[in-house]
Amino acid sequence: MTNRSLLILAALLAIGVSEVHSQSATVSVDITLTSPQPSCSFSVSNDLDFGSAEKPATGSGSVTISATTGDRTASGVTVSGSYNVGQVTVSGTNVSDYTVTRSFPTTLTRSGGSLTFSGTWAQSNSSSSGYTAISGSSYSGTSGGIGTDLTHYFRFGGTVGGIGFGDADGEYDGSITASASCS
Repeated sequence: MTNRSLLILAALLAIGVSEVHSQSATVSVDITLTSPQPSCSFSVSNDLDFGSAEKPATGSGSVTISATTGDRTASGVTVSGSYNVGQVTVSGTNVSDYTVTRSFPTTLTRSGGSLTFSGTWAQSNSSSSGYTAISGSSYSGTSGGIGTDLTHYFRFGGTVGGIGFGDADGEYDGSITASASCS
């Protein structure tokens, strides 16, 4: 055997007798599951605006906007200008049950005076029709639950009364407060 053959044989033997080292690793696999959480919010489409009313020379008058129809009527005063029924939309996802509460002011005020206000409200699945009156200060409804979207509409109207010749000219205002909770 030649030196070269001996070297190759020695190299092969060295490879064959060398130890083979193996390594291992553990990789964790995790997942956390959660249930979809209900959420809801309000958006205002229209503020409640009665327009303008000319004060009566004698007696008193009132202006009404119907929450169910959105129509404006007047008694003892002449009305003009544009007007709006107040409207809010409750939107949400994954909602099974929801409650909307509201609080009406009892007067509309301005510097130097106030007028009486009696509020009304109504609800519908449509933004433009099918409104039914709500009595009381809260409304509870149901929706489709997990994987569904909620859209429900509420209108606000009412009557501004006690309008007399002695009331100060100018704009009278107040605020309707509404909130929603969803589960």
